[in-house]
Order: sequence, then C-alpha cells, then structure tokens
Amino acid sequence: MIDSHFHIAGDTGLLTHLQQRGVHGIVNSQNPAEWQAVQAWRQAHPNSGLTASAGLHPWDVDKLTPGALRPVLEQAPVIGEIGLDTAWTDNPLSQQRVAFVQQLAWARDWHKPVILHTKGAEEEILRTIQHFPNRYYIHWYDSAAWLPDYLRLDTYFSVGPSLGLDPNVTRLAEAVPLNRLLLESDGLESIQWATGQSATTYADYDTFMSALLDRLAALRHMSPTVLNQQLTVNLNAFLRS
Repeated sequence: MIDSHFHIAGDTGLLTHLQQRGVHGIVNSQNPAEWQAVQAWRQAHPNSGLTASAGLHPWDVDKLTPGALRPVLEQAPVIGEIGLDTAWTDNPLSQQRVAFVQQLAWARDWHKPVILHTKGAEEEILRTIQHFPNRYYIHWYDSAAWLPDYLRLDTYFSVGPSLGLDPNVTRLAEAVPLNRLLLESDGLESIQWATGQSATTYADYDTFMSALLDRLAALRHMSPTVLNQQLTVNLNAFLRS
C-alpha cells in the first residue's frame, strides 16, 4: 500500500503503524516543529518506507516566511505541499505568491521534486510552474480544467478520499494516465472531513485506505494488487528512488 501524501497532526504513532504495515509514502511537515518530530521518528526508524516533505503551505503564509522555513527546506528531500489557494484561506494571494515562487525557485535550484496545493488557482499555478522546470505532483486535484496542460508537463496526480463523492475527483481518477497516478489519504482528519465517516483510529485508516484502493482499482478495471504495484512504481518514479 502507498499513501503518497499525508499529515500526522502531531501523532508520530501513525508513522510507526504505517511502517509496521509496510506502507510507502510521503509525510508532510508544515512548520519546524512538525519537521523536528518527523525527523526524530525517522532517526529511530531508519529503514521505513516513508519519505518526509516540507513546505510553506498557503494557509500558513501569515505565520511563517520562506526564509524562516529555509533551514527545513534545505534538509527535506521533497518540497511541499506548496501552492496557491483562493478557496480555503483568506491569506492574500499577493502574500501567497511570494512564498510560492521563492519555494519553486529553491526546489528547482536544489533539484528537489515538488508537491502542489492548487485549490482555486489551477490556471495561475500552471502558468507559474512552466517557469520552474521540475518534477511536480498535485495532491488531491479536484478541478475539471487544465488536466491535459498539466499532463504535458509530466505532472503526477493523486486521488484523495473524495473519490466517488466528488465528480471531478472521480473523472480525474479515470482520466489520468496510469503511470502518473498516485493515492493519498491526506491524513485521518482529511478522511473524516471529506467523507463524514469516523476516522480517529489506525484501524479506521486501514479500513478506509483498503476500500479506497479497491474503488480506484474497480474504476480502472484492474485488480487491487496490480494497481498497488503500479502506484508503488509511480511513487518511486516521482521520488526517483
């Protein structure tokens, strides 16, 4: 099983659980404290299949600056999630853009792949990243537009918990080339938010992610086992590991 993008909300026990289940994925840090917690866990579990990412999220540009987070970004093998958001935050786009462009430039210069957050700003982000050639992955893309344009940039896309609930996400799951497809939870809180289901325990996580893989496999007319193998190949290709 993979989980290509998730947050732990302060619970490093989830990382231990995923390691025990052999899950491969990317755990996101949005601030130095989260990064330090994840790194402490990784030092104690050096052979896990979990990679750490870090980025200044558009929701946090009123609390942090790219410069304040730079020491973390320099260590992170993956930059993100970063991006622009006109749907879920009141932070001014002007402020978001400064943080976004600076992190894109660092990621390009440091040769690090990027996870993108694109809520309501899909067209602007598409135009912007063309100036920063890199390897990109848009997590939980839920727009009906711009998919072919992003694919021309060899972008990866993940399917999130709203598969089967959000028509745009379901269409994306059908349309993305198989070698550009990923699967994510975004964390327990996001599962609960997107579905209305209880998602407070590791058992809830296991049950939900297994069912999500099954739904995606049925949509792609594949067995879950074969699909899981392909998703793992895709994740490794994004990470180049």
